[in-house]
Amino acid sequence: MTNHRRLLILPLLICLIASGSWAQLNLPTKKMNGRDYYYYKVKSKETIYGIAHKLKLSQEDILRHNPTAASGLKDKQMLFFPVDEYSQASTDVAKENAKAAPAPAEISHTVEAGETLFGIAKSYGLSIEEVLALNPQIKNGKLKAGTTLRLTQPGEEGLIFVTVQKGNTLFGIAKHYNTTVEQIMSDNPGISPSNCKAGEVIRIAPNSAKLVEREEMVTKYYPYQVQKGDSFESIAQANGITTTQLREANPDVEKPQKGTIIYLPRLVSETVMVSPNNTADSSQHKLQEIYRDIHFGKTDGTINVALLLPFMLSEDTPSKQARLFTEFYKGFLLAVNDLRNLTSKHINIAAFDTEGSIDTTRQILTKEEMKQMDIIFAPDNCEQISLIAEFGKANNVNVVNTFSTKNEDYIDNPCVFHLNTPNAYINVKVTDWIGSHFKGYDVVLLRNPESDTKEIAEHICNKLKGSNCKFHEFPINPLLNSEELSATLTEGHKYLFITNSGAKRDLQRIVPVLCSIKENRTDIEIALFGYPEWSTYLNAYEGNLKKIDTYFYSRFFAVDTDFHTQQLRNNFKRWYGEELIYAAPQFGMLGYDTGYFFLKAYIDDNESFRIPSFSGVQTDFSLERTSNWSGMVNKAVYIVHLAPSGVISRELK
Repeated sequence: MTNHRRLLILPLLICLIASGSWAQLNLPTKKMNGRDYYYYKVKSKETIYGIAHKLKLSQEDILRHNPTAASGLKDKQMLFFPVDEYSQASTDVAKENAKAAPAPAEISHTVEAGETLFGIAKSYGLSIEEVLALNPQIKNGKLKAGTTLRLTQPGEEGLIFVTVQKGNTLFGIAKHYNTTVEQIMSDNPGISPSNCKAGEVIRIAPNSAKLVEREEMVTKYYPYQVQKGDSFESIAQANGITTTQLREANPDVEKPQKGTIIYLPRLVSETVMVSPNNTADSSQHKLQEIYRDIHFGKTDGTINVALLLPFMLSEDTPSKQARLFTEFYKGFLLAVNDLRNLTSKHINIAAFDTEGSIDTTRQILTKEEMKQMDIIFAPDNCEQISLIAEFGKANNVNVVNTFSTKNEDYIDNPCVFHLNTPNAYINVKVTDWIGSHFKGYDVVLLRNPESDTKEIAEHICNKLKGSNCKFHEFPINPLLNSEELSATLTEGHKYLFITNSGAKRDLQRIVPVLCSIKENRTDIEIALFGYPEWSTYLNAYEGNLKKIDTYFYSRFFAVDTDFHTQQLRNNFKRWYGEELIYAAPQFGMLGYDTGYFFLKAYIDDNESFRIPSFSGVQTDFSLERTSNWSGMVNKAVYIVHLAPSGVISRELK
């Protein structure tokens, strides 16, 4: 970034120096055709070099404005230079265009629900220590939604963050920081013509505006020696100009005299190098055009997709994990089949076996065809995801992280799609849902001290302890006794039971006790809340969990009785002659949902993915950017309900 910035500034400075526009000319002026010109009368034996040195101009400048001087100078010949190109005001503008306005020393960031200190620091190119130094109030984990943080500009030269002020426009910001609207929109995919409002923070690379060529029609003056019998009328007619134009070009001449020199004005097309901000059309229509060109520039009618997955084809007996990735690919192909009749675009699929190796992944990315991809689906390894993400950023290729919850490249890489909803967002959504859905309930934490406590359990308990609900803890180790637990429950109350772990052994202890209480204590209401792992225990516990009135959250869940679930299972069996592998999530369904969502977006020319939530067979996608320059992260989470009525349902949060 640093070198790039310097290289952009240098040509601009050279151009301005070469044009000689660093000082006013100490010459008389005259108005010709409505424009003020400096003029210089050539003396006998003067040369272009000598005049250039005398006037502190370049020889190129003299010839650009006076092209006939190239064939030699004549005594008393006039040389003209437009005043507006050499005035002090023009010089000041030129100097200002050569550098961006200074970056604001500090910016502010308002914390949103689910954001983490690490994520905020990474997003702004800062360390956690730097953020804490300016915001001591958030030490000891006191990072709350709505908090306004002070942040300094990052140490990385050439990159700044700017808060949009009331009345700002993209074109105005671009000019202020000597960049372009195209560059701003490219660096901030979260910004669109309709989404640049006060308070938005955008990332800017100042001094990234390259000079562009522009054709201009300029008036140049050619000397003409008056012949016997010439008049303004005859000279004008012979040279294809009007008498008025000729007279205005020679305001000091009342009547042409034989042997004198007058000047013929001629419009000439000239290529000039100018700042793109001086040629920009700032209309809303032009903004829309720029936005479309950046985000929907491809028009060749193809959708190129690469899947880089550890199929482990060299193994004689692939592991279950390798077979799951193969199943993901098979489900993806089912989505391609269902979509092919909806578009005339060609969907090209390339699948590569990463062999679980970073070196193999690196080798795959050297293939020239990878640069032509629209989207790459990455494997589950964080190091490989980061490698592919950097490739995507360098080549403007979207990268999908379908499997890893730990990789966080989406925070500062606009090309990355993170599909596994991060725990921080789940914690907030689930806790808020519990607080509203179970309002008026007493909360009982069934704790097994020998089991690791889930982070979300601590989050829920801390939040509920700070509310008005009654909070109790009850041990479940070594044995949970229904009579002892029942004795702590008050008649007429409603109770929500939560465990500190999702382990099967703990569920085995809890279920029979709560079933007994459900049968024997008709004077109270109870419900149980748990974890995604419970979806894999349904074969053994489904009936009892329904009886208790159980809820759990999950990123993935397919309702077996749903028509689309049954249809996909049947199609998979018909195509491949086998059942889906029993797992959570089921990779065949995950491949289908993921493929259908992304390919449909490309089919619909919706490559900015500004679309409502997508509801899949097993997975929902609700993609958002955490900043205007980040990638997109899925924030969808299900609340699954096993109701006493026997119905299993899922609700998107």
